[in-house]
Amino acid sequence: MLTLVRPSSEGQGAGAFYRPPSRFLRLSEPEQARLRAALRNLRRAYGSWSCLAEVMGVSALTIERIAQGGKRGSHAMAIRSARAAGTTVDRLLAPLSSADACPTCGRKGAL
Repeated sequence: MLTLVRPSSEGQGAGAFYRPPSRFLRLSEPEQARLRAALRNLRRAYGSWSCLAEVMGVSALTIERIAQGGKRGSHAMAIRSARAAGTTVDRLLAPLSSADACPTCGRKGAL
């Protein structure tokens, strides 16, 4: 025979509170700037915000706001951008290296 038991009023939800994401989980300001630049370049490559949005699976307004600096980009947006660009997130968010530097060791000058 089954007996129905009411759940306790002190369940998992009791005392829960909102905790904002850690600052370590956010993109830094230089990474934000590189993500914005990557989104603008991707828009040029795809021809329009709406086409890029369709490829990335997000709204065109969201991408446009991030690219213009009105909204912060996220790691998820960086991943979607890297997929649309056909590259890795590391390469997408990495600072540009000098053209006269060795891509392997970073040594500058004649190679």
